[in-house]
Amino acid sequence: MPTSPARRAPAAAALAVLLAAGCGGGTNLAPVEGTVYLDGNPVAAGDTLTGYVVLHADPARGNTNLEDVKASVGPDGRYTIYTRDKKGARPGWYFVTVDLARTNPKDPYDYKALVAEKYLDKKKSGLEFEVVPGPEPGRYDIRLESIPPKGK
Repeated sequence: MPTSPARRAPAAAALAVLLAAGCGGGTNLAPVEGTVYLDGNPVAAGDTLTGYVVLHADPARGNTNLEDVKASVGPDGRYTIYTRDKKGARPGWYFVTVDLARTNPKDPYDYKALVAEKYLDKKKSGLEFEVVPGPEPGRYDIRLESIPPKGK
């Protein structure tokens, strides 16, 4: 038996609300931009140096975001976080991981880490910040130390 348009309207409205709530990354994103520094200098990412910044929600501080929140480091060391394909991240606390490596565009297996392995582990990196609406400049800058030469 077909339903009348009057009976379908509430169901359609409820479905729209559920879809909007489930598609995180909507309008509730705050800008997250910063610079990655290595030994005090902005990282110069490019063909032979790649870098990535990833945010991992901190559920212990109330952040339950399950979406992919990451950025590539640019040639001037700057990065802009995206949640899926939208600029920004949901407000809340995040653990931060960073991967910086010398790479060879002709050999995908040629990878030499420039920072300690701890920066790849959200619990060990020591990097975390709270994403807030209208952040002040420099709030999301990341300062790293390179791997010390062996024997020192």
